[in-house]
Amino acid sequence: MVNELNLDPRTHVKVKNLDVEVIKGDLAEKPWLIESEGKNYILLEENQYDELIDLLKDVLEQNLELKLEQRIMAELPIDLEDVKTVVKQELEENELSIDQAITKVKKEYPNLFHKMDIESIISDIL
Repeated sequence: MVNELNLDPRTHVKVKNLDVEVIKGDLAEKPWLIESEGKNYILLEENQYDELIDLLKDVLEQNLELKLEQRIMAELPIDLEDVKTVVKQELEENELSIDQAITKVKKEYPNLFHKMDIESIISDIL
């Protein structure tokens, strides 16, 4: 995802003879908002950039975990962690969406999910 956002720096620039006008704030405070030719840029120190990328990776991983858990729970797993492990393995080995991976796991490993038999549910209620 980070590469999809084009946040992997490929161009390195050495700045010489930089004419800077501080509009607001202090040069010692970073990151900087830079206005150049009608566009705005953010200048970060390398460690700030690394921390930002790590934060983005963590957020994306947490988002995937949440979506995965919500989607698996909708299928009534017997053990969420067992199903999640198998689904993650499918996602890593094959280029499938979460729904495709869960459908495949449910088909190949039906014993990981509760069976929804409407007639037995109704008879249990009555």
